[in-house]
Amino acid sequence: MGRQKAVIKARREAKRVLRRDSRSYKQREQESVTSLVEMSGVESIGMARESRDTRPVQARNAAQQSYLDAIETKHLIFATSEAGCGKTFISAAKAAEALIHKEVERIIVTRPVLQADEDLGFLPGDISEKFAPYFRPVYDVLLRRLGSSFMQYCLRPEIGKVEIAPFAYMRGRTFENAFVILDEAQNVTAAQMKMFLTRLGENVTVIVNGDISQCDLPAGVTSGLSDALSRFHDDEMISVVRFNKDDCVRSVLCQKTLHAYG
Repeated sequence: MGRQKAVIKARREAKRVLRRDSRSYKQREQESVTSLVEMSGVESIGMARESRDTRPVQARNAAQQSYLDAIETKHLIFATSEAGCGKTFISAAKAAEALIHKEVERIIVTRPVLQADEDLGFLPGDISEKFAPYFRPVYDVLLRRLGSSFMQYCLRPEIGKVEIAPFAYMRGRTFENAFVILDEAQNVTAAQMKMFLTRLGENVTVIVNGDISQCDLPAGVTSGLSDALSRFHDDEMISVVRFNKDDCVRSVLCQKTLHAYG
């Protein structure tokens, strides 16, 4: 399946080259015309590229390299580590890259909101606004990698290229042509993890991130991430990446803190 994924990417890259060549001779004409999109205030796909962080995502240690390799070649990736190992940044940056390159049609980000018992009703705003505080770590990375205007365009409900949703909203869904990130996966139950993983359809890259040492589930309830790590192993479609304390790249102080509480 890794080969299939590479073939799909190669075909899309060839199409992008053809589109770029066909657009080049029209560029002068386009520059002289006021865009209807601009007049209506709606941002078009690909706008605000000048504000995007386009630097390649590079591994800072062997564990991160394994994580990046898995994202490039596998469809389902489990990553477990303590804080500061780069799971969130790498997964969100690669999701943005896949969307920009049109390898997927949408990004879906979810996580359990255990602190609020999955009830966000007391917070103001729509579901995206209610979930925003929990989504912030991933949002900040996507904002940098997609650019502000494109990000806001993607978040519009009628566009739906970036979807933010609490884990409770995943039931009954089917994910296709998507890059899906489940963050804080240690706080879903084993039954919830099974529900989530059976949502997966065709052409998906699914990343399940978590830290089994920081599970907030009630005593006696098995973490879905811990359960999944015991059930899944590396094969042609799946990869399991385990970081350790020495893989922390946030700061030397963060790494020392992890060892102090280890």
